[in-house]
Amino acid sequence: LMPACHDALSAVLIQRAGFHVAFMSGYAVSATQLAMPDVGLISYGEQLQVGRSICEATRGKLCVIGDGDTGFGGSGNVRRTLRGYAAAGFAGISIE
Repeated sequence: LMPACHDALSAVLIQRAGFHVAFMSGYAVSATQLAMPDVGLISYGEQLQVGRSICEATRGKLCVIGDGDTGFGGSGNVRRTLRGYAAAGFAGISIE
């Protein structure tokens, strides 16, 4: 069982509930930030900022796997996404 988080508060609540891992869902971030489904409207930068806030709030005590969508473009964008998510503090990334 791996709960999904969409912001720093939901991640901290997941952590306090005793979970050691969570998934930052692209759909959940898109829904809470834009009130829209995950149809490619949310940008890499927006996802990264939410992820950075999540990772900072949980202080490395919750392993967060980030939704990297399709890498947000071609191979160069995939590399940028991987590096950015790692620098933000994500424990892993899922790329479709």
